[in-house]
Amino acid sequence: MDSDPTDGSAAVDPGNTGDPGIDQLFRILTAGPAQDELAGERGALAMFRANVSPVAGPAPVNGTPVSGTTVPFQAGGRATAPKRPVRHPIRMPVRWGVRLAAAVVIAIGGALAGAAYEAALPAPVQDLAHQVLGFAGVPKAQPQHHGRSPRAGGHHAAAAPGRSSTPPGGRAHPSQTAKPGASASRAASPTASPSSASTTGPAVLSESAGSAIIPAGSQPVINGQLTTAGTGVDGVTVTLIERLAGRPLWHVVGTGQTTSGGNVAITGPPLATNAAFRLRLPGGVHSASVLVTVTPQVTVVLTPGASSVRDLLTVATQYARRGNVVWLQVQSASGSWVDLRSKRLNAAGKTWFILSGKRLKNETVQVVLVATVRHGSATSNPETVPPPA
Repeated sequence: MDSDPTDGSAAVDPGNTGDPGIDQLFRILTAGPAQDELAGERGALAMFRANVSPVAGPAPVNGTPVSGTTVPFQAGGRATAPKRPVRHPIRMPVRWGVRLAAAVVIAIGGALAGAAYEAALPAPVQDLAHQVLGFAGVPKAQPQHHGRSPRAGGHHAAAAPGRSSTPPGGRAHPSQTAKPGASASRAASPTASPSSASTTGPAVLSESAGSAIIPAGSQPVINGQLTTAGTGVDGVTVTLIERLAGRPLWHVVGTGQTTSGGNVAITGPPLATNAAFRLRLPGGVHSASVLVTVTPQVTVVLTPGASSVRDLLTVATQYARRGNVVWLQVQSASGSWVDLRSKRLNAAGKTWFILSGKRLKNETVQVVLVATVRHGSATSNPETVPPPA
């Protein structure tokens, strides 16, 4: 039916969009099949008719239906043939026809874009896509080969220029990821032999104190050994560093050289407080810390009073500090020491206790300095309390 220009509508003609490339694409897509595409057509139609179409009955003879057929009747007994539906062409505005044609082109383009880039379209469509989209890298149609397709065979298809042949999310074949010369370099790189591994290794520096507890004012001796893979290292200079109790920093207090067995002994300066020591090698390698504790000297002097009723026990210390605590102890019959009372040292490091000759007659007493962060505990000399006169 022709369009009526007076009502603003027109029949849709998707084959005439005004774009030669798109018009040619529609003609190829709506054209009849090629000869090689019609192989087996008759057999397929026969099978479809045998399984889908109903079996037609015999034709009526002289207007009388044959047994097994039915003919619809009108009221009054007159037979009538079934009416066929009347089809009318769909009419739509011209602007909607253009939009529909554009939508069809976009849908076809979106669906066929990937196939065009993979050269998987039929030869005429692929050639047309190459003409229209060749600037975007769409290739020409590839000649058809009989037999197995390269995609289904054991050979990998060549990747398009500028695109990776590894599928998204997949793992590349080892031959694709290996760099030229990588295998040769790995084969040429030497490996460490067992003999070289047994004679080389990291240096190990051990440390110990000659005595962990020393009298305050004496010098500590720090022993060390330097080995590599269990063998002593000779002739290496080792440095002794010290950190005094209550101090944040380390400082150098001595050096020594290892002997043939890797041994070294370094004597530090006199200690008035507890201290930590380390041995250090050139380059900053050092041993673990070892702690040396000092014990201040504590002495007591017993001075009997009048008639030995009230005796004076004087306490003096060296290297102890003001405020340190001392305890007066008495020895029991079993030999153990029992605390009696305590006092604090004054600024001179001294204090005193008053003893009762009647209560402690013939008892042995002593004074014990309580340990602090700066020093360990220390015990005075014993004294025997005389009986009253």
